[in-house]
Amino acid sequence: MKKIIFTLLLLTVFITVTACGNQTSNENEPKSEDSNQVEDEANKEDTSSSEEVENDEQTEEEAKEIIMEKADEVLKLLKEKNAKELANYVHFEKGVLFSPYSFVDKEAVTFDIEKVEGFFEDAETYTWGTQDGSGEPIKLTSSDYYSKFIYDSKYDQADEIEFDRKEARGNTIRNIAEVFPNSHSVEYYVKGTEENGNMDWKALNLVFEKDAEGEWKLVAIVHDQWTI
Repeated sequence: MKKIIFTLLLLTVFITVTACGNQTSNENEPKSEDSNQVEDEANKEDTSSSEEVENDEQTEEEAKEIIMEKADEVLKLLKEKNAKELANYVHFEKGVLFSPYSFVDKEAVTFDIEKVEGFFEDAETYTWGTQDGSGEPIKLTSSDYYSKFIYDSKYDQADEIEFDRKEARGNTIRNIAEVFPNSHSVEYYVKGTEENGNMDWKALNLVFEKDAEGEWKLVAIVHDQWTI
């Protein structure tokens, strides 16, 4: 009987030692295919995230290049008073908003594509906002508004051209980014003259947003100048 018990004890010890040895061996063995696959997928996700960030940066740069080019084309058409061609750049759903100053009123005069096409033939008088200083309403035809608050300086010879300018140049709040949060703007700035204490500076902002097809289209023409 004692021999049987002794034999069973020896067998138990042998099994325990063998199991421990196998466990140690398994820990030292190369990772299974499943483990390697999990690591590969994790690495792929990290690489994919890096590529997405890089692509976003490239997209922003490409968008800037496209918008700057379109802004120059729009400016040229404004100088030439080519309203029919200009209409091709206007946002189909939103039209184009006109603001005489850098503080944009959401209810400002907005023309759809059809009205832009007939801009210089339109004899109707519109109220475009209120005159700085006097507070009198700005009541003008489209052509008169163009002369006073659109192409009122040599913007094609601008002293500075800025993309997405945030700071106001004068004492009027600049809220383009708030009114058009998904937009980008190009500012053409003409500095003032010494005889007027550099206070006769002018600026024209062309604002673009993507349409339903992903094309950058003109949504606002914002004039800026020194205000009291």
